[in-house]
Amino acid sequence: MKRSLLCCFVAVLFGALIMVSCKKKDDTVLPPGKTNDTTDTTTPVGDTSITKLFERTPVIVWMEAAANFSRLGTAEKMSSLFQKLVDIGVKGVVVDVKGIPGLVSYHSTIAERLKSWNGSTQAADFDYLQNVITEARKKGLKVFVSMSVFAEGMNYYGTKIGKVFTDQSFADIQSQVMTVSGEVKKITDVYNYGLLNPVQPKAQEYELSLINEVVSKYDADGFVLDYCRYYDICADFSDYSLTKFKEWAKLSSIRTSDIVQTWTTSNGAVVPATTGPQYKNWLEFRAQTIYDFVNKARNTVKNAKPHMAFCSYSGAWYDSYYYVGVNWASKTFDPASDGFSWASPTYKNTGYAELLDMFMTGNYTSTLTGAGWWTVQGQINGAQRVLKNVNIHYGAVDIGNTSWTNLQNMKDAIKMLKQQTKGIMLFDLVHIDDPSANQFNKQLYDDIKDALK
Repeated sequence: MKRSLLCCFVAVLFGALIMVSCKKKDDTVLPPGKTNDTTDTTTPVGDTSITKLFERTPVIVWMEAAANFSRLGTAEKMSSLFQKLVDIGVKGVVVDVKGIPGLVSYHSTIAERLKSWNGSTQAADFDYLQNVITEARKKGLKVFVSMSVFAEGMNYYGTKIGKVFTDQSFADIQSQVMTVSGEVKKITDVYNYGLLNPVQPKAQEYELSLINEVVSKYDADGFVLDYCRYYDICADFSDYSLTKFKEWAKLSSIRTSDIVQTWTTSNGAVVPATTGPQYKNWLEFRAQTIYDFVNKARNTVKNAKPHMAFCSYSGAWYDSYYYVGVNWASKTFDPASDGFSWASPTYKNTGYAELLDMFMTGNYTSTLTGAGWWTVQGQINGAQRVLKNVNIHYGAVDIGNTSWTNLQNMKDAIKMLKQQTKGIMLFDLVHIDDPSANQFNKQLYDDIKDALK
């Protein structure tokens, strides 16, 4: 999604990879039918208590686990920082309790806990998530719990962390990626992070068990999916995925060249150069896999806590987000008939917007106006077009990883998103609080307060 400290490392090497690989499509204009109406009329479906929750929580700050590990390492630190957030107009926090390495920040009987990071150690009995909930409640803040789904490992500057490195059964189901030469390799043999193959039943079962555990044990207001996706367009080309695709598409045989014939690189990412006859079907199969998991995740959350908000984050660049196997549009939006040449006629059936109570788009660009998917206004218009008003849509600003023209540029982006969507998510607390984690070399509380007015 993003990140700084650990956030910045992952943003450059992972989240940003999908951004730069998609930026070649900057010139893509919105499909025919776009209107100039920029008012977000999104209305939630179902639970009115969830509607009221978000009406009371128009400004949310994300708190990535590792980047804020020492910053939020005690209840006293949490209390102090949460008061600063309240003072500038923040109404809720997203607390990341499972990052890319797969370690969790709560008392789990399933996963290993994140207890030390970059030389800092939390007390052995310190329940990070419970303390966030307790201290946030004292300040009147709502709490949303986030997990990086399908992320179970990271090679962090030579230190290998996570289940893909410590558990052979997880190493065996890690994503397998295509190289530019057409060779398939395990993701940890090529990149610094270990994502699981979303098609693998064991991967889905494990992630759902964690979701069920944290939702059942803790009194949060909502749950947020993050990294609920494939690594990129070059994944997953394992024999298992190809077999499942062959069954899904009812093919007698399948070769990788039937999907993508040749590969190239674009801004460091491995992307198709020449596609094969099954390429569109393959994209739909991947999106269907993610849809099915999101549906299971929703059922898991709602079965445990029927009135808990079920949410997700994805990048706002819908035109190329199919690269990671995600169709965050409404099922009633048909990309195939609206100018998206990569979509099959039935790709629309994989849209999962209706499954979400609230959806956050990462509007991570400093260009405010203009058409297309790489301006803030273009992303707002585009999201409204494809979401079809079926969930509560929040925009998001990446404060520390976006190259702003100046402070006013950042403030204007915040203002636009807050005014034209149902709310705004500010990424990340570390960028606001730590002068070394933003380009302005200062704490940004006062500037954000000014923008939120």
